[in-house]
Amino acid sequence: MKFSHRWLESYLDQTLDIDVLSEKLTAAGLEVDSIEAVAPEFNGVVVGEIKKIDKHPDADKLNICQVDVGDDELLTIVCGAPNVYSGMKAPVAKIGASLPYDFKIKKSTLRAQESYGMMCSQKELGLSEENEGLMDLPQDARVGEDIRDYLQLDDHVIEVDLTPNRADCSSVYGIAREVSALTEAKLLPLTEIKLTATKKADKQVISETPENCPRYFGQTIYNINAKVQTPLWMKERLRRSGLRSISAIVDITNYVLLELGQPMHAFDADKVGSSIYARMAKDNEKITLLDETEITLKPGTLVIADAHHALAIAGVIGGLNSAVTTETRNIFLESAYFAPVAIAGKARQYGLHTDSSHRFERGVDPKLCQYAIDYAAALVVEIAGGELGEIVCADHYDEIALEIPLRLSKLNSILGMNFSADFVEAVLTALKMSLTRVTANGDVIWQVSAPSYRFDMIIEEDLIEEVGRIYGYQNLPMNLPQMSLMPQHVSEQTIALATLKSTLVNRGYHEVINYSFIDPKLDELFFGMAGLSLQNPISQDMSIMRQGLIPSLVSTFKTNLNRQQSRIRIFEEGVCFQPAEKLAHEYSHFAGLAYGSINPLNWQEKSISDFYSVKADVEALLQLNKHAIHYIPCEDIDWLHPGQSAYIYQSGEKVGVIGALHPNVMSVLQIKGKAPIVFELQTSKISNKHIAKFMAISKYPSVSRDIAVTVDRHTTAQSLVDAVNKADVQQLNQVDLFDVYQGDNLPENKKSIALNLTFQDNTKTLTDEVMSEVMAKILTSLKTHANASLRE
Repeated sequence: MKFSHRWLESYLDQTLDIDVLSEKLTAAGLEVDSIEAVAPEFNGVVVGEIKKIDKHPDADKLNICQVDVGDDELLTIVCGAPNVYSGMKAPVAKIGASLPYDFKIKKSTLRAQESYGMMCSQKELGLSEENEGLMDLPQDARVGEDIRDYLQLDDHVIEVDLTPNRADCSSVYGIAREVSALTEAKLLPLTEIKLTATKKADKQVISETPENCPRYFGQTIYNINAKVQTPLWMKERLRRSGLRSISAIVDITNYVLLELGQPMHAFDADKVGSSIYARMAKDNEKITLLDETEITLKPGTLVIADAHHALAIAGVIGGLNSAVTTETRNIFLESAYFAPVAIAGKARQYGLHTDSSHRFERGVDPKLCQYAIDYAAALVVEIAGGELGEIVCADHYDEIALEIPLRLSKLNSILGMNFSADFVEAVLTALKMSLTRVTANGDVIWQVSAPSYRFDMIIEEDLIEEVGRIYGYQNLPMNLPQMSLMPQHVSEQTIALATLKSTLVNRGYHEVINYSFIDPKLDELFFGMAGLSLQNPISQDMSIMRQGLIPSLVSTFKTNLNRQQSRIRIFEEGVCFQPAEKLAHEYSHFAGLAYGSINPLNWQEKSISDFYSVKADVEALLQLNKHAIHYIPCEDIDWLHPGQSAYIYQSGEKVGVIGALHPNVMSVLQIKGKAPIVFELQTSKISNKHIAKFMAISKYPSVSRDIAVTVDRHTTAQSLVDAVNKADVQQLNQVDLFDVYQGDNLPENKKSIALNLTFQDNTKTLTDEVMSEVMAKILTSLKTHANASLRE
């Protein structure tokens, strides 16, 4: 938001130092981005009047002007401007004047004709980039007056960066209202406007969608002069606010927008029908915009239309076919209140961003419509003439006064102050809020109603923020929070999350952190589109809450693979979300992915990550809690390879899954090469461990026996280990698999598995007789529970 310092001060009863003003606005949350002079430094330029013009005898494009600058004698000045005329008033740089860019004015001779000064354009004074001839000043300009005084060029342009919630400050009057609350300057009231319509209304306005367009005011003004020039004072205020002058009527609507914050639009009244509607766009309805582009209106777009076609995208931009031109004789002024939700995002859908859409998206004061149309009509009549028609309106606005309770005790508690009730009331009153005070249980409580333009006042904390903001955040005390700390009991049975992470880091993994939402395509691929959809996602590819960590890890893997990374070992710990009847169920998972070589490139080791190497990484995690681990092949997870995947169990409870990505998933994701190995564990089920207990080292020797058994080809090694344990041999300490053989000397569909068994007794030495009995018991259990026979 750009505005002129002088324009702002016209609504205050005292002048304010610009540095002080900037500091107060920034401290109050309206950050001042820049302060710039409205014109560069120059001097010696005055208002001059051309009394006589003669053609230069030796140059067709030059004129010899006799110019009155308020001195005793007329100045002779040679001028080549195309728009010069007798009686014209324009800036004149006298001899000795200094213009921008260090340009000095001296006596000169042009084609043998002496010139005693220079008549200036806006570009030569640094007021515009365009050079359209001399700057034509109004006839009321006093000859000889310094042009800096006449144009009030000792002024500054202030640019404020507004946050979206402060739509009430997107106008000069809104900023002045804020400054009045921040300082001792009083806000001057808006000018009272008294207009009398001389013609009956020849149009009607209808809102077919009152929830989107609660208020719509319109007024026809007849017999205007659309060719009239915009007054210089208005052009200057527009220029200093970053807008260029277009035409008198357009400039007036822009001026009202800047001064009051109410967007307006003017239609050529002869190009629109007798009934004007605020309605939703029809299917495949088209409109040609002011920039001459034709678009097809999208569903859900609010438009202004007559009985035949759309005239404008409501709150965004007008149509070319009903635009005001220099030939326009009658105009129809529009002043409306559109609900922010009806305008939000509509401009972006068409690649547009206008001053109107910027304000309507954030909220415009619904009570401002009628005053704005009166003000604009008065300016039109003053500048372009014309006769006023009656105002017509479609008014469905129903004001609901929201009363917000505010407790003095809570305000002081949050701000760390001891404000008096009178001070709080003074602040809220300065912000134009109405309030009633009551006392209950020794506390002062107000019921506060915010003005119609403060859409951001909803809850008690909003009001507390206002008091702190006006008092000055920099003035609030910096007190450390007071709290009592109690030592937290951490069970010895709990494995810290940092321990789990460091275990994988020590094995060559890198931790990643992904968003908690994923692409719907990934959700469908891994979970069958059963995830929770976000109503307002960051983007379409992050619109589903993740049910597991693997899809995110696979996306990260693919990104790194596409960037020529040949060794990828990553893990993540995070929350996943499972749909439930009411609220989503949240649970923490721990997952990893390995691809490429196990260790960085070296001359000695060439091993590649496979199912068993990653299984070793998983067991390094699980062995932290000392629970028994076993695996069961899984065939029901579509995104894992059926021959290279398994469920992970600890002490009989399923805690996770491990496996290679399914070739179909690799194909859908367009990932070439060997599939990565992934695993995912439930954090809560791997974070508890058995407490270690001291056991004396046995003084008796251990005994080791190797056995090889023949089993069906599909029998798992885990089932053999389970069968050995089921023999319930007290002396058995450890079971290890050390060989698997398939081939010659074995029956068809059979394989040989070799196990190493370690035995030890803490009370005596194991004898051959005891070992023979123990081994017989184990072999019987293997035969019974795994159909395994001793290999001959």
